[in-house]
Amino acid sequence: MNETAHREGGPTSRAGFTLTELITVLTLAAIMIGIVTIQYSAYLERIVPDRASRIVGSYVSLTRSYAVQRRSTVTLAVNPVDLTLMIRTEEDTIRTLRFGPDSDLPLDALDTNIDGDSLTFNAWGVCSACGIVGTGITVAGPSTSYLITFTALGRWKRTEQ
Repeated sequence: MNETAHREGGPTSRAGFTLTELITVLTLAAIMIGIVTIQYSAYLERIVPDRASRIVGSYVSLTRSYAVQRRSTVTLAVNPVDLTLMIRTEEDTIRTLRFGPDSDLPLDALDTNIDGDSLTFNAWGVCSACGIVGTGITVAGPSTSYLITFTALGRWKRTEQ
């Protein structure tokens, strides 16, 4: 006889999440974000030198192409201090590519063991300093480095060191 009316949505109903549930979900999300960040950093350390070595190789081919098209001497200059590559003629600079911390390709080192730090292709597309065994351009990241070697006609090959 003494019946109490039960109301839906009253003070005894449970709607929403408890503080413990929210903290648990946020903690799991933070842990997952931390793992992804570490994996992405490791991925960048591997991929940046790989990509940069391919770009350097294509710049060797591009330098030869400019020399043949313009029927003049074109040089690919490597600046290990500024981490830059420059394709230039005697009159002007055709292209400049920057590596390093402020660029899309943050390399640790860009070096060459070629005399004069440059490759010069003549009007017929032949490089006199190219094709010598062991000479090339080294591209290095935090964990990987590549040596790009090339033939006298600008064909390039890269090997991981």
